[in-house]
Amino acid sequence: MTRETKQNIRRLTGVAVPLGALRTEQSPAVGEFAALVPFARWAKKAGLGVIQLLPVLDTGTQSSPYSSLSAFALHPLYISLAQVAGFDRLYGRNAAFAALYDDFVARHKDAARFDYARLNADKHRLLEMLYRAASPALDGDADFAAWVAAQEWLPAYCVYKSLKNAYMQATWKGWGKKDRRITAQEIDRRWHDDDLHDELYFFAWEQYVAHRQFAAAADAVRAEGIILKGDLPILMNDDSCDAWSRPDLFNQKLRAGSPPDGPNPTGQNWGFPTYNWKRHEADGFAWWKMRLAAAERFYGAYRLDHILGFFRIWAVPEGEDTAELGHADPCATLSRREILLAGFDADRLRWLSEPHIPTHAVRGLVRTDAEAAAVLGCFCDRIGKEELWRFKDGIATAADIYRADLGALADAQAADGIRRALSRWLKNRALVAVRPGAFVPLWQYAGTQAWSSLSDDEQSRLRALFDKLNAKNEKRWQAQAERIFDALIPSTAMIPCGEDLGVGLACLAPVMERYGILHLNVLRWTRDWGADGQPYIPLADYCPLGVATTSVHDSSALRQWWDEERDSARAFCRDFAPAAETPAPSATQDGGADEPPEPCDGAFSPEAAAFVLETAAQTASAWLINPLQDWLALDPAYWQQDARDERVNVPGTVSPFNWTHRMSVTVETLAKDESLARRIKAIARAHDRQQASCRRAPR
Repeated sequence: MTRETKQNIRRLTGVAVPLGALRTEQSPAVGEFAALVPFARWAKKAGLGVIQLLPVLDTGTQSSPYSSLSAFALHPLYISLAQVAGFDRLYGRNAAFAALYDDFVARHKDAARFDYARLNADKHRLLEMLYRAASPALDGDADFAAWVAAQEWLPAYCVYKSLKNAYMQATWKGWGKKDRRITAQEIDRRWHDDDLHDELYFFAWEQYVAHRQFAAAADAVRAEGIILKGDLPILMNDDSCDAWSRPDLFNQKLRAGSPPDGPNPTGQNWGFPTYNWKRHEADGFAWWKMRLAAAERFYGAYRLDHILGFFRIWAVPEGEDTAELGHADPCATLSRREILLAGFDADRLRWLSEPHIPTHAVRGLVRTDAEAAAVLGCFCDRIGKEELWRFKDGIATAADIYRADLGALADAQAADGIRRALSRWLKNRALVAVRPGAFVPLWQYAGTQAWSSLSDDEQSRLRALFDKLNAKNEKRWQAQAERIFDALIPSTAMIPCGEDLGVGLACLAPVMERYGILHLNVLRWTRDWGADGQPYIPLADYCPLGVATTSVHDSSALRQWWDEERDSARAFCRDFAPAAETPAPSATQDGGADEPPEPCDGAFSPEAAAFVLETAAQTASAWLINPLQDWLALDPAYWQQDARDERVNVPGTVSPFNWTHRMSVTVETLAKDESLARRIKAIARAHDRQQASCRRAPR
C-alpha cells in the first residue's frame, strides 16, 4: 500500500476486545483464536468493519499482554484444544485426559473473570498430553517440518522456554553464566541436540498449532470483509527471549518509562530495556521488519503502542526506583564548557549537578546529630566542616542506597526510612549527567534545592540554554523517527495506527501524517485542557487520519466512567447534548413512538449509552473503534453485575483482576439478538457515511 493510499482511509466503525474476553460455546474457559470466527460474523451483522485485539503474544506467567516473552511467539493460552488434531481420539480413548479436560471446562467456564495463573497451568497440562499423543507422527509431517524451518526466531524461543522451566520461571539474569550469556552458535547446538529434541519440539509444536489456528481465524475474519487490527507493543520485557538471545539490540543500562506528570509525580519506570537503535539501523531494522512481517500474516492494520518511543524514549538509569532521573533518549546535551561559558564556575556546576544533603535530612530518623552524621557517613562524604554532604562515588542510583550497609546504626524500620529519605535527595539536583561532562536539565528542575538558590539572572541564563536544547531535540527526534519509519512503514501493506495520547512533541503530528499513521483520540480526554471549563474538542475538528474511541483498555468502560467520573461525564453532556437532542430512533429504541428519556439525567442508562455512542459517531476520524463493553452498554441484559468488571486494566497496579476481563454472554447468544445488532449498525452507518474535513488535529 502506498503512502498516498494510506492518506485516504475508508471510514469504518469497529469493536475492540481482548481475545481472552470472548466467550463462545466452543471456547468456554477463555477466548481462543477460533472464537474470532463467530465473533466476526456477529460484527458484520452489526455493521462493524474492524476488530481490534490486544497483543496475543506469549507472556508466560504474566497476565499483561504488554509483557511478552517473545516478539513472535503466540500465547498457547489461546489455542482451541478441541480443534487440535487428535483431540477427539485422545478424549475418547484416554479417560485421564477426558476427566482433566472436563474438569478444566467446568472450573473456568462460569467465572466472571478468568483466573490467569490457574487457567494457564491447566491448559499447559492438557497441551502436553495432546503433544505426547501427536509427537510420534510429527517426524513425518512435512507441513510441520516446513513451518518450523521457516521460523527464524523459533530455535531461540524453544531453548529459552526450556531454560525458563529448568530455572523455575526465574528471569534469565539469574541463570547460570553458561545459560545467561549464550551465543547463537550455542542455541543452534542445543536446538539440534537429540537429548533435548522432545522437550524443545513441544514448544515448537505449540507454536505451530497456535499459528495455524490464528491464521485460519484471521482468514475467516478477512473473508467477512472485516479488518483485523493487531497491537505491537513497542518495548520488550527485560525477561524475554529477544533480550536474552539478541542483547545487541537492547540497552540494558537504561529502563524505559515516562517523565513525571500530574497523575505520576515521580514518573513511571516500566522496567523494560531501551533499544540500541544504532544497531537496529546498522542491519536495516531487520528485527523490526521481521516483527511486522509476522504480524501481517494475521492483521490488516496494526497499533504502534507508545509511538512516542520511536521519536524518543524516556530512559531511566538501571537501578533507579522512579523515573525522576530519566532523560530523553536520544537527546542533545549541555557540555561542561557551555555551562562554564554561561557564567557558572566549576563549584556552581557541581552544586547544580550533584545533590547536597543537609545533616537534618535524616535528623528526624535518629536520636542525635552525632548519629545523623554517622548514618550519612555510610552513604556520603562531608563537605569540609559544613552541615552538607555529597554522595560517595559508589552511590549513583537508588539501588546503591538500598544496598549500602548501615550496620548497627539503625534498626530495620529506621534504616528503611533513612534509605527512602536519601533516595529522594538523590533526585534533588537541577542537572543530570547523562555521561561524564554531558548534562540535561532534570525534568522537575524548578523544584530543586539547587535551582531555588540561584539568582534570577542565573535562572534566566540556564533557561536560555535549556531552550536551545529543546530546539535541537525536536530536530533530533524527528530525524530518528523518520529513519525508522522510512524503513518500517513501506515494508508492510498493513494500515499503521499510533498510540499518541498526551504527546506534546511539535514534530509528532506532521510525521504521523507524512507516513499515513492514524492518530488516536479518546473522547473523554480530547479536551482543551488549558481553556476555561476545559471544553471538549468539537468532533468535527478531529483529524480524519485518526481513530476515535469511547474508552481504552487502561480506562474505565463507559458505564463506570458515567457513574464514577461525573465531572467528565457532565462536561460531555454540557458540550455535546445540544447536538444530540433528537437521537435516531433506530439507534436508541426498537420501535415505538414514545420519546426516549433525557440521556444526561441521573445514573447510567441505555439512553446515556446511545447518546455517547451516537455522539462519537459524529467524529471526523476515519475510524471509530469502541470497546465491546461500550457497545453492549446499549442493553442492560449484557451489563456485568459490577460495572468495574467491564474494565480491562487498572494502570499502576498488579493484581489478578488486570487483563482477565470476560464478556458477559457467549458470542452465540449475542448473535441471536437482532435488535442490538440493528442499533449498533445504525450508529456505525451514521459514522461511516459522515463527511467531514479536518480543521485542526486536537492534541
